[in-house]
Amino acid sequence: MAFNKLPADIQKHITGLVKLIPDAGEETLELYSDVWMEKDRMFRSQMSSVGMKLVETADPGEGNGILALTNSGSLVSLSPGKEERVLEYSSIKLRTDVPDIIIDKISKLPESIKNGRPVVFPEGRVSRTSPVHLIAVCPAEVPQEEQDKRVREATIFLTNGFMKLNRSLHLDPANVPDQYTMKSMVRYVAKKNSMTAGDVKTVIDDFLYLIETGLTLGETVPLGRIGRFSVKKKDAQRARIVRHPATGEEITVEAKPSVVVPKISFSSYLKEQLAELPISENDTIER
Repeated sequence: MAFNKLPADIQKHITGLVKLIPDAGEETLELYSDVWMEKDRMFRSQMSSVGMKLVETADPGEGNGILALTNSGSLVSLSPGKEERVLEYSSIKLRTDVPDIIIDKISKLPESIKNGRPVVFPEGRVSRTSPVHLIAVCPAEVPQEEQDKRVREATIFLTNGFMKLNRSLHLDPANVPDQYTMKSMVRYVAKKNSMTAGDVKTVIDDFLYLIETGLTLGETVPLGRIGRFSVKKKDAQRARIVRHPATGEEITVEAKPSVVVPKISFSSYLKEQLAELPISENDTIER
């Protein structure tokens, strides 16, 4: 279980959140744990990508750019410099999909930032954070302008990435079929609408037949929030000689007549919904 792999303080935090959700059980606990572990992985990976080092303790007085992840999933960044510094606090709690961001210029700094301890700021609108989970600092030999860029860009990436992860928590797993096959979807719709599976299948078959008929008549057929189906003419292709990409051998591509092909245009609504889905490093959708 993902929950069992988390540090004790993170387990306590997630357990407290899940208790606030009506009818939540082990599945919800695991979902929240998976999201937290992905935030941890994302933070570590991004710090490696921008050349920032993970440390147990950071001294803001040294002037290095600092970025920290708290137990609540919030981000605390401190721009480099010896005098006035820019503090950015992005509260991205697990049950929130819109961050609360506070940006202040401060000259009085915390004495230190330590893993497992809250950060206490002597001035500014952020007085105290939740305990820190991870800390990363820019190496001292990196120029201040470059440090500032690394901290800023990493903060933007992580803030947006964390928001996408949080939005996945708002998907209700009880409100979808157990799998996306025609049989299971028919069964789900029947149960949700107090109908027989046979009646639902008849309605769906009729609906699909209407779409098919509309396309064969050359019509554009709407699909609600998904988009619309239509047809288009694909021009005839002449015979031609091409080279095989693997062998370099010349091959003849046969001529093809003009043909009508189906086309689907996805709605802006669906595109926006899909754009919010988190994606793993191997470019697959996280489930």
